[in-house]
Amino acid sequence: MYVKHERPGPVEYAELRKLAGLAPLEEAAAAAGLNGSIFTVVVRDEKSRLMGMGRIVGDGACYFQVVDVLVHPSCRDQGTGTEDTLMKEIVHYLEENTSEGAQVIVISDTPGIRLYQSFGFKLMYPDFYGMSRNSRLPV
Repeated sequence: MYVKHERPGPVEYAELRKLAGLAPLEEAAAAAGLNGSIFTVVVRDEKSRLMGMGRIVGDGACYFQVVDVLVHPSCRDQGTGTEDTLMKEIVHYLEENTSEGAQVIVISDTPGIRLYQSFGFKLMYPDFYGMSRNSRLPV
């Protein structure tokens, strides 16, 4: 496995999202999202196949969000440490490139909470509440 600081292609990104159980993305949306990344890290196998990735998005100064920490199903629970490798790279970037007081957030599914907590993230409740909205939901 090889760790690289590069953006995956939009097609392979969309495919990894699908394999990870996330909502499908159109290729144009995948490309635009990747282009909006502040930092991207990937893990590739010996044949250069995308096996995992993670991104940071935000305004680049005050707010940062860790997103798309995704791992190919063949690497999950196999002792490869792919999730840890991705998060180490992400946290290292944040420690080197953010100002004092910058806020870093992550939205996690329940199984992912322990991973993020192991890197210093804390549950926000009861001090803060997170909310989500489908962008196409009528008001």
